[in-house]
Amino acid sequence: MTDIPESKLKRIAEKIAKLLALAASDNPTESATAKRQAQALMDKYNLTSSDVAASQVREQHSKTGSKNNPPLYLCGLASIISKAFGCESIISPGGGWLDSQIKFLGLGIKPELASYTFAVLRRQITKDRTAYSATLKRYKRENKIRMADTFCEAWCWRISQQVQEFAGTEQERIAIAAYKQQKWGDSLQNDSRTRKTEQHPNAVAAIIAGTNAARDVSLHKPVQSKRGALLT
Repeated sequence: MTDIPESKLKRIAEKIAKLLALAASDNPTESATAKRQAQALMDKYNLTSSDVAASQVREQHSKTGSKNNPPLYLCGLASIISKAFGCESIISPGGGWLDSQIKFLGLGIKPELASYTFAVLRRQITKDRTAYSATLKRYKRENKIRMADTFCEAWCWRISQQVQEFAGTEQERIAIAAYKQQKWGDSLQNDSRTRKTEQHPNAVAAIIAGTNAARDVSLHKPVQSKRGALLT
């Protein structure tokens, strides 16, 4: 790339992406002109096809409510939501006064919808976890936590049944991969330091309670609410 500011390069890359979209036109003259203009800009600013793809990716953050690495069930929830919206999610650890975050990467408004949905469902699962934990009066603290974690994982499993298949396209996956490589390079790795659940002998009761609690929870309600807000 050239030494011009990153913000300007991003705008140029976005312009090239629009020209390449026009290049798919059924009008031969319009298609040829768009291709020529796109190639000229790429040559002028020394941009690659990966740069152009990465320019289309957006990043939206959502807090996990945890200072360090979030528990396994929240990572699972983020993964389910990412799959539903054709995004990818990355854990950004917090520390000190900062909460850890889930970064949703995707195209268009998908990351914003995914982030909003995660925020809504995180509040719901936290509320349900608190209510379920209150029923475990005879359990020691350690066992109560294990049962509550199992409850949450079952809750997330029930939600995952609403996701039939990956909602993204191959082009979106390529764009997100290019964005991640451009921003983090090879330093980005999957963080496996989440707290894993050791199931209690009475885990079946927690699983049943978790699936029942999520029975009426929908991935679509937060999306409809957010889309309405964006449109208005």
